Amino acid sequence: MNDGTRSRWPALLTLAFMLVLAGGSFWLLKRSEPSANGTPANARRGLPDYTMHDFRYVSVAPDGKISYLVEGERLDHFPDSDDSTIREPRLTRYAADRPPMTLRSVSARINGDHSEIHLHDQVLLRRPQANDASELTVNSDYMLVLTTKDVVTSDRPVQGHQGTSSLKGIGMVADNAQRTLKLQSQVSATFYQPPRAKP
Repeated sequence: MNDGTRSRWPALLTLAFMLVLAGGSFWLLKRSEPSANGTPANARRGLPDYTMHDFRYVSVAPDGKISYLVEGERLDHFPDSDDSTIREPRLTRYAADRPPMTLRSVSARINGDHSEIHLHDQVLLRRPQANDASELTVNSDYMLVLTTKDVVTSDRPVQGHQGTSSLKGIGMVADNAQRTLKLQSQVSATFYQPPRAKP
């Protein structure tokens, strides 16, 4: 190796180092670069950007009163879809003219604007007694709460109990404001009449 070649080695090593540094910087830039919809590339992998334990979330109506209270064991928020998943959710719907309706399940998913709450597995809806209506309980493995409409729906088998009556069917629409429950298909009902007292 002659003196000319030896004298160029520091410059060649410096150039190689700069190329490696530039390549690494470009790779990091691509990983953190927002996608077309503004979401960072590493967020598209389906990982939560934050998690909360034993949380309480309150939704307030335009009049400043509590509309919904959502509680749970754990909440994970996913930035790619802006959805959140909840473990052991408990949902309470408040209204000034009637007792609060409650729902609970094993898990739930809430969309970004909180207008839809999807409850999954061992779902229980409970609407307390009010005026002349007995307490209503409904069980299913899935229910959808439409918070802006004050309605709970399901397209799965449901089983309800109110007073001494029981109902079964597939699909339902429970209107909390109107305090009605409609079953969609394959409906069967059982009504219990207490025996009359002997004269």
